[in-house]
Amino acid sequence: MVENSVNEVLDSDIPQAFSHYSYTWSKRKLLICDLQGVYNSKKNPPEFLFTDPCIHYNSVSGRKHVHGKTDKGYRGIQDFFKTHKCNKLCELLGISIVK
Repeated sequence: MVENSVNEVLDSDIPQAFSHYSYTWSKRKLLICDLQGVYNSKKNPPEFLFTDPCIHYNSVSGRKHVHGKTDKGYRGIQDFFKTHKCNKLCELLGISIVK
């Protein structure tokens, strides 16, 4: 059952699911997004090489730009989830929609 589900994951699902997972893994403290890079299908297993990430950090003390100028804090996290649609990989990772 899981193997069939894995085959339903699209390459384009991976960056979005990674961003969502980063938020869940960090216990909702940060989100890694705006991922750019290359997909290498010739490697076994295939891999993404992500570069130039943006990290939004949800600072409880209100600190701004902890991870550089693109760090929009909680507002940046909210903006990501306004457009994120959970995909098959999110489902397989057991991460749910953030409210």
